[in-house]
Amino acid sequence: MRTIKEITASRPIAFATPLLLALGLSALMCSNLNAQTYTVVDLTPDAGNGVATGITGGVAAGYTAGGIYGSLTRATLWDATGTADLHPSSLDDVVNGVSGRSSLLDNSGSLQVGWGAGASTANRAVPMLWHGSGDSATTLAIPFTNVGGQAQATDGNQIVGYATGLNKDGTAFGMTHAMLWDAATGTPVDLGDGGNGAQAYGVGGGQQVGYVIKSQANAALWRGTSKSLVVLQPNGATMSVANATDGTRQVGYAGYDVRVRVEAAKGNKDARFYYATVWTGTAASAINIHPYPVNNLPGVALSHSYALAMNGSLIVGYAGDQSKFGTPAYSHAIVWDANYQSVDLNAFLPEGFVGAQALAVDADGTISGFMAKADGTRHAVVWVLNPAQ
Repeated sequence: MRTIKEITASRPIAFATPLLLALGLSALMCSNLNAQTYTVVDLTPDAGNGVATGITGGVAAGYTAGGIYGSLTRATLWDATGTADLHPSSLDDVVNGVSGRSSLLDNSGSLQVGWGAGASTANRAVPMLWHGSGDSATTLAIPFTNVGGQAQATDGNQIVGYATGLNKDGTAFGMTHAMLWDAATGTPVDLGDGGNGAQAYGVGGGQQVGYVIKSQANAALWRGTSKSLVVLQPNGATMSVANATDGTRQVGYAGYDVRVRVEAAKGNKDARFYYATVWTGTAASAINIHPYPVNNLPGVALSHSYALAMNGSLIVGYAGDQSKFGTPAYSHAIVWDANYQSVDLNAFLPEGFVGAQALAVDADGTISGFMAKADGTRHAVVWVLNPAQ
């Protein structure tokens, strides 16, 4: 099996090559002021809505989406041979013609993780793992009475996510619990609810990261047990979330409430700014890596940034300006290097796309995520790092 990068490595690409077209992919490259350049590969040029949430060994994982408002998601893998539909048939109600929903949220080697909901799950999302096919999908065990959950990430050895319990009398939804599973055996470990709710978003090197609720989300780090919890909330932050770890560093974001001056008639008010953040195991170690401004967008001030994933020295995520905050179509996909210098991946987007988010990065520097049009349509995408000239 050839990887996505292998199909772009033979020559520089300015337009779609015959090989890419034969695979149903389109590749485009734009110029950049920085020496670091990328080739953009659209994984869903015809299907439209899709997101590549993970990438490992040149194989991207995520989902395609159809139906009203793109609500019918299907777990999907992409590689250089094409697209593989990993949606489990057990989720579909064939008799009544009702389709289930599924999504891959991460992958590592031959393992994929995410969630599924449909006929076999009482239409509730449950954490699932796959081994390369829809038929291989299995539901991960949750060691308490629950109403479902999701598997969010894997490093090949461990899987993390969350599950939602019931309240004490079993009549309503209760707290969310951060969850850990052994990837080989599926054995679950309840990392706890942190008192008011918790979720785990990232895993690596024996560490698990996410957040616990303490009036608001606080970035959290575990080392395999609920008792190992370390709260990473930076000094002065109102909230924070850790999204990924390699066992040494943790990446995510922190929110700060800042008093700003508005029009005289309105006086002052608090505004919240979110800054991409890196930790090394303690709250005091927090480093703000927000782009000021993004290197190849001189003069553009981005008021919000989020670090979502990491691999080796690279960190990826996205940033946005305040006026368009909350509108994914106008976000800027970002990659940070070992010195926390940033590159705006939107510089390489093809015509017609106005925003993007970088969600995962492979060991060779290939980045996966999505790019969006002004109408909100999302295309699954990978940015392939071009060889140095």
